[in-house]
Amino acid sequence: MKNRNKFEADIEFLSKLCKSIGHPARISILLFLKENGPSTCQDIVNKLPYSQSTVSGHLQKLKEDSYIHLKLHKTSSIYSIQLDTIKELQKSVQDVFGLKPEKKQLSLF
Repeated sequence: MKNRNKFEADIEFLSKLCKSIGHPARISILLFLKENGPSTCQDIVNKLPYSQSTVSGHLQKLKEDSYIHLKLHKTSSIYSIQLDTIKELQKSVQDVFGLKPEKKQLSLF
């Protein structure tokens, strides 16, 4: 029974991580932060096709679920991606689906 409970807990954890990024805008925001580094809400609004209120709402959800970090600087809020949470998501998918991490191939070229 113990293994079943562990498996169910793993599924619940994976489900929560997936739900957090279950909207295309959230994935777009995470990709923006990965590519551009720490940014304000306005930086994101200026580059993505979403309104300020939409971006703010999605930033709040991502922050609540530890996908991003918020740092206050003077009168601005600076957001940055938390890659550790993305790595947790990857590991959780591997664990739940029984996938082994791919080993990096040594390339001679």
